[in-house]
Amino acid sequence: MKIVHVVSGLTKGGGERIVVELANYAATKGDKVTILAGWPVDPGFLQNSILSTVNIQFIASKKSAAYFKILFWIIKRRRWIHSQDILHCHLTYGAVFGSFTKILLKTFFRNPHPIIIETYHAVGMSIPRFNRWMHSCMILHRDGLVLMAKDKYWENYILKHPHLDSRIIPNGIALLESAKDPIIRKELITSIGVSKKNKYLVGTVGMLRPDRKPWLYIPVFIKIFKILGNEVHFILAGGGEEYKKVRDLAEQTGILGNFHMTGLVNEPVRLISNLDVYVSLSVRETGGISMIEAAMCKVPVVAIQLDKKYKPKEEDWVWSDSDIQVVADKIVSLLLDEHERARLVERQYDFVMQNFTSDIMYSSYNKFYNELLSSITC
Repeated sequence: MKIVHVVSGLTKGGGERIVVELANYAATKGDKVTILAGWPVDPGFLQNSILSTVNIQFIASKKSAAYFKILFWIIKRRRWIHSQDILHCHLTYGAVFGSFTKILLKTFFRNPHPIIIETYHAVGMSIPRFNRWMHSCMILHRDGLVLMAKDKYWENYILKHPHLDSRIIPNGIALLESAKDPIIRKELITSIGVSKKNKYLVGTVGMLRPDRKPWLYIPVFIKIFKILGNEVHFILAGGGEEYKKVRDLAEQTGILGNFHMTGLVNEPVRLISNLDVYVSLSVRETGGISMIEAAMCKVPVVAIQLDKKYKPKEEDWVWSDSDIQVVADKIVSLLLDEHERARLVERQYDFVMQNFTSDIMYSSYNKFYNELLSSITC
């Protein structure tokens, strides 16, 4: 099967990571895979983790020109695009590319190939209404839609557009080998200036963007610090436009001595594996890629629940609560009880291994690809 994944830049976002996971696994299964990125970025972010058997192309040399070049790129390469089986769109850039392809090639030239599908990666996120409406209009130009989790808005959308074939396919990642090691932990502690008094490490890795609300970690840590004092140190890894805001907030609240921001990290597994508790954000029962990574590394995962109306269920793989104090108390409880941590680790590890691996994700996508392809050959 010939598959093209269209994405913006190969940065450290969750959507971009899924593109690489899907491309790499498909290539190992014998598919001819191309990643078509809008513009190049630092190869150390994601590009270096792409298998050599995956073809990588860029539409523009700079981000500023990438959207303007879409139309001309499609026209110039239309024969190559028609020769592909699947055009898989991701994020806003991929959505725009997919819509132009549908209008120009499939409508104007009347060629049913390639099948155009989109994975909507922003399920449950706080998206401006206009942006979401615009995206919903573009999705009408798809042959198939994939959601990585349940979402009331998109469930209603699918009911209103029954002609749109859709699936829910959870994200998955390749199996990780934990880097948990006393020597690595000591190096980590030394490199970031953690005091010897800091017995526990609590941390998170993510993009520091407004929609991710990274400032929510500060009040959680403050409450933990009030209970454990200098025994605990908090590490926040990641970069983004909210970096300064979060750091200023930590400084204003007087916890900067027990709070460290690493900026972007190219080897998050090294950091995550040596934490005592991993904390992140969840939307209902849905967690991010870094939470799956932490669970695979056998680090207990706790989440701040962004949907205040959500009632956590016993079967949720990640414990979550919208009350900051309750989240802090849960983390303290895990830190002080090694047996509780171990029980949670085993349950979460088993769950992700059974539900969130790249081979499981690829199998679901491959089945969907084939079903859509068979519909145009009948």
